[in-house]
Amino acid sequence: MIERGKNHLIYEAKTNFTFELFAEFDKHGVPCICLTTKLPRKIKKEYNLKNAEFIWLSDPDDQKALTGEALKNLKKFIKEHDECVILIDEVEYLILENGYEVIEKFLTDLGKFAAKYHSSLLVPLNPSSITEEVSNALARKFDQIKDVRNIMLTGNKVECPECGAMWHTDIGVCDICGYEFKAEHHKPSLESDEKVIPSRHEAKISGKLKTKVEVSEPEPPEVEPEPVEEVKVEEPPKKTYQVEGAFDFNSRPDDDSWFNRGVALEKMGKSEQAVECFDNALEENPNDSWAWFNKGVSLHRLGLLGEALLSYDKSLELNPNDADLMSNKGILLRTLGKTDEAIEWYRKALDISPKDPGIWSNMGVTYRVLGNNKEALKCYEKALGLDSMDIGVWLNKAALLQSEGKFDEAIQCYEEVLKINPYHPVALRNKEFAISRTLRS
Repeated sequence: MIERGKNHLIYEAKTNFTFELFAEFDKHGVPCICLTTKLPRKIKKEYNLKNAEFIWLSDPDDQKALTGEALKNLKKFIKEHDECVILIDEVEYLILENGYEVIEKFLTDLGKFAAKYHSSLLVPLNPSSITEEVSNALARKFDQIKDVRNIMLTGNKVECPECGAMWHTDIGVCDICGYEFKAEHHKPSLESDEKVIPSRHEAKISGKLKTKVEVSEPEPPEVEPEPVEEVKVEEPPKKTYQVEGAFDFNSRPDDDSWFNRGVALEKMGKSEQAVECFDNALEENPNDSWAWFNKGVSLHRLGLLGEALLSYDKSLELNPNDADLMSNKGILLRTLGKTDEAIEWYRKALDISPKDPGIWSNMGVTYRVLGNNKEALKCYEKALGLDSMDIGVWLNKAALLQSEGKFDEAIQCYEEVLKINPYHPVALRNKEFAISRTLRS
């Protein structure tokens, strides 16, 4: 399917297909290198990469790093490994951060150099995440274009029952949440029609609606949904400082059809259609910070992180004192591997809303990713002090304690979950596992 020694642009909504292809080359001993803004250790574990090398571009907005040191290192690898494979990940985000001209020059230079050494360049792209003009211009720079958006990958993967991360079946411990897999759990994902959907562990990506209701991710069908407090229509939204000229939410017309339609579609999980509606709403009211916010939420859920970041930043320009928005930006930055920046945004959010347990929990997740379990535990305990009924935080705390071998304390957390929901599958399963470990020791 992939002709060696060519430059390939691969259309796909997410980079699963390209990374699976990259992993096949690595498996068969082909020298491979990947430039990415994601955490390399996570990619290595997820795709079972044994020998592939990585260039981690932790600051993709630094044009000198991209066109200078990164390009130099890529060329050095190509020159030392004839007929190698190069993967450039998240090119959409790189374009948004650096501008198309910079990325076009970078890819053109790299592509010519790769061809000289009979090497293959793989660049996955979601065409819907950039303008048609940019997509068409980029396509002209490649030898071959593959559209794999309709190809479904099942693969030999196992899903972490706690956080939903996908790993190869030889994984022992989830690198994200610390869940320890048992041998009997190692079965390919999507093997049958029944698919375990993990409980929410990181606070939801919230979206502001007309009545200040938060858009929450759907609860797993196997678990009884947590109750959601109904917000009255006549209740005014919380007062927030807005930049002069920003669209006033309180004066939003009753027949604000595009905005309300987008909200309804997002609630139904139809994020792509929701984005279209918010775009239409923004054509009518370009300074509507809440439409920018909700558009960011929908893009975030679609995995279009670069565009989501732009939407959040636009909303922050118009409404710079919004804790929910700051928390969402923190989640997105953590996903991009910018954990230090994520922590900064959580702190800004907590300066405004110090009693929001969701923000404390999110910051705990980020500290856990950083390997700072002590600070993560403090955040979880702060969140539980504010809301002792949040199952997700109890499970986060339990996973952390379990990863440190503190099984007795983890069991206490699982018992707290079971007081709230006696049939919670993750708590029941993990409590049993933790008890078995205490009996062994």
